[in-house]
Amino acid sequence: MMVLLKNKILLLGFGVVIIVLAGGGYILWQKNIKAEQALTETTQQQQEAQQKAEQINNSQSVFAVPDTSACAITSPPPSMVGINTHPEVYGQDADPNMITLGPKLGINPEKPGYATKHSMAWELKIHGTPVLAPIDIVLVGFQNNSVTHGIGNDGQRYTPFNDLVLFFESASPDWPGMIIYVYHLYSSPLLLGQNINQDCGDVEVGTGIIQAQGHLYMGNMDYVTDKGNAGACEALIGYTVKRGELIGFAGSVGTHSFVDIGFKVSDTSENPLFGLNSKGIDPSIAQTGNRYLHWVQPGLFFYWKCYSSDANFPSGVLAYPFECDGYQLPAEQHDVNFKYK
Repeated sequence: MMVLLKNKILLLGFGVVIIVLAGGGYILWQKNIKAEQALTETTQQQQEAQQKAEQINNSQSVFAVPDTSACAITSPPPSMVGINTHPEVYGQDADPNMITLGPKLGINPEKPGYATKHSMAWELKIHGTPVLAPIDIVLVGFQNNSVTHGIGNDGQRYTPFNDLVLFFESASPDWPGMIIYVYHLYSSPLLLGQNINQDCGDVEVGTGIIQAQGHLYMGNMDYVTDKGNAGACEALIGYTVKRGELIGFAGSVGTHSFVDIGFKVSDTSENPLFGLNSKGIDPSIAQTGNRYLHWVQPGLFFYWKCYSSDANFPSGVLAYPFECDGYQLPAEQHDVNFKYK
């Protein structure tokens, strides 16, 4: 009887071991399946990114920057190695109705921009991601629209609503006279007082306080201004930033962290939209400025490449406005409160 009981206990223990081993095997099997699925998804994403890059390059091989434009590129780079390799970051395009030079539709026609949008979103995903200069540029103006909460173009309320706007003029012979409009920034090292001086930061909605200084390039006009105690922001107007250097940090609208960048390219033709739809602006001001500047679709109009200190940039090619392919800014420039001296 005792022997039979011992045998049953041994069999039961053996069964438990088998179950444990089987369970462990099942868990490992599940982990392997998940790992394989993740690898497959990563591979698919890489393939989709590659296909998108090829789509961009194929589109651009047909499109050439007009000869009438002030630029150093009227044909594709001699080699496409390393060019347009990160289309996964391309977000919502500009409104085709705002584009008066080059392709009307952007690289993401399924993501059309809202009415009057004249820039392309860069989906940087993480709040405070450093934003880099695509070419050598000079700060010519800023506008601080950041509020504690705001209403988006979809009519929804968002908290926070980061919208620091910077205006730059090209200092590169590759793109003379080109204007770069960067917005939805959280902060910038070019505004020494922003988020440091209490008079230069987010404001409550409805206060009507918008700080602006320097040369502003809006949808269909450009003008010089100084309003809203802009001096508190201590903007480094006239400061030159080299390609690949820090210009700001990506902001957020609600949980959406990104930056929008628009490019206004100089051309011999007049912009047919210049001075139109300038609500609330003195008509005499709306008709001043440069009527030979044109908004373009950044994803298709330009060629892009990751910046590094030893990278070779063919004429006219821009640097992606974010760290990529191993390039990193100095550690202190990942602090959203970093300021240039």
